[in-house]
Amino acid sequence: MADTDRPDPERALPLDPNKYRVERTDGSHVPGQKHARCEYFVLDLKHDRFAGPALRAYADACEAEYPLLARDLRAKLE
Repeated sequence: MADTDRPDPERALPLDPNKYRVERTDGSHVPGQKHARCEYFVLDLKHDRFAGPALRAYADACEAEYPLLARDLRAKLE
């Protein structure tokens, strides 16, 4: 991202709930299913310099309960 493309750090960025649409491949996101009302947050690991540290923090937080997930998240950062 070029410096001219960077948002003003003093201005709040709006979270647009319609910017991305996440659908689970198992179909459990449809109405009446387990994940129908789940909320997701998308990270851009290629362009967002804060995404990697956020993913690393998530891996650290879930490691005790989900060690394989933590391993896979860290592998994504390599």
